[in-house]
Amino acid sequence: MKIMSIQKILSKLVNEILRVRMIPTQHRLSQIKHDQMMVFNALQNNFSDNHDNLKKYDISQFTTPLWEDYNSNLEKIFLPSPPFSFLQNKIIIGTMFLCARRGKALNEEIKFLEDKIDENTLKNVLQEDYVGDPIISSSKYLTSHNSIHHLYHIIRFLDKTKCDLNQINTVVEWGGGYGNMAKIFKRLNSAPSTYIIIDTPLFSCIQWLYLTTILGEQNINLVKSPEDTIHIGKINLIPLCFLDHHKISADLFISTWALSESSRYSQDYVVNHNWFNTKHMLLAYQDSSEVLPNANNAGKIAENAGANIEDIEFLSGNHYAFR
Repeated sequence: MKIMSIQKILSKLVNEILRVRMIPTQHRLSQIKHDQMMVFNALQNNFSDNHDNLKKYDISQFTTPLWEDYNSNLEKIFLPSPPFSFLQNKIIIGTMFLCARRGKALNEEIKFLEDKIDENTLKNVLQEDYVGDPIISSSKYLTSHNSIHHLYHIIRFLDKTKCDLNQINTVVEWGGGYGNMAKIFKRLNSAPSTYIIIDTPLFSCIQWLYLTTILGEQNINLVKSPEDTIHIGKINLIPLCFLDHHKISADLFISTWALSESSRYSQDYVVNHNWFNTKHMLLAYQDSSEVLPNANNAGKIAENAGANIEDIEFLSGNHYAFR
């Protein structure tokens, strides 16, 4: 116990030293994209109304106790609207960010990306946004480890499947976090594409606030009622409560740990809908545990659908499924 306590203290100390070192970089980002705070402040007044409208619908069959708890705790903090620095919330960091302690993962992912993509493209795709005030991990690329991690998923998928990204016209993402994967994909893919994120009402609203601040209201479509439709060429945010009202067909299915952290009903739903008729698949999942007993099943159903399973070497107990 004493050894573990010392390790935790040292880990926190290292993280704090790295955070302090990145303060000038964070400040530079705030200067480059300072307008995002004004846009965010104007949009956040609608956050509560959007959430109140969606919250009344039951999505319990799709979720797990773990994520019901996360959503409940975040609602208490993020309502009536999230603070500008919402990406530094402990729950967001704990569930959606790779932190400084994973130095090996950061170094390996950057090296892989630098081997596959030229430096200018990397800088353009990876440069962080000021909204959310994300923790910066790389001063060279002015980015967080999370953006590096998301781009790594996409490039590793492309490298393994030899899929032509410009041939991907429609993407469906099961569980989109705060919207960062969609943003990275749109930056990387030069061809016009329709992107669909399926998530809980709270996270659909978070994605709307984050992505609209960055990309503008004209590029984001939050589905607010059963009658609302998917808009071609935009990022569409579909809360789970309205999923049955849409017939979704896509070229690529993405889910990075969300499907493995969803209920068995959700996993069966995806299978019964033929992975939304996608040809390609980018899935990341973890081994099952007491908290997430159905996690490994996500890999099994992906393998049954023709995906190839690979270990994520620097994240023990975690795997990819590519098709």
